[in-house]
Amino acid sequence: MTESNRVIHYFNEHRFDIKPIKEVKGIHNLDDLFKLLLKCYCKETAYPSCQVEYNSYYDPTYGQCAVTSMIVNDLFGGTIHKIRFDDGGTHYFNKIHNLYFDLTSDQFSLYAIDIAYEPNEEIPREYCGKNKNTLHRYNFLKANLEKIINENERNL
Repeated sequence: MTESNRVIHYFNEHRFDIKPIKEVKGIHNLDDLFKLLLKCYCKETAYPSCQVEYNSYYDPTYGQCAVTSMIVNDLFGGTIHKIRFDDGGTHYFNKIHNLYFDLTSDQFSLYAIDIAYEPNEEIPREYCGKNKNTLHRYNFLKANLEKIINENERNL
């Protein structure tokens, strides 16, 4: 659920057989990570052109694709992929165990925008961090995630 109590989902959700490659308290599958990321997303982690319209209350995944795909890759391995839209925009997502996962797909389904995950381009992990702004947003999201994980651990 979003803060506005809207049901939210991601592409290929509820695959509990996809396990992290790194042990992180409270993250046993992609659903666990998704729930935590929803608490971490903010205007500062969104793509710069999305920040003006960013609304975490209703559409928390908006503009979060690149940094989210980096976090998923860190914790679950696999590869990062990119598609291009006709208007020149891009979208990032992950492939793990030969399946595509897109933890930020809700930003499109919310507005009934269809996404085709193929054809796509596999992106080296290093490429995602070359852009200073993307790297900064990734580090901000990663720090938010670590903070939420530590808070959850203290509350147990």
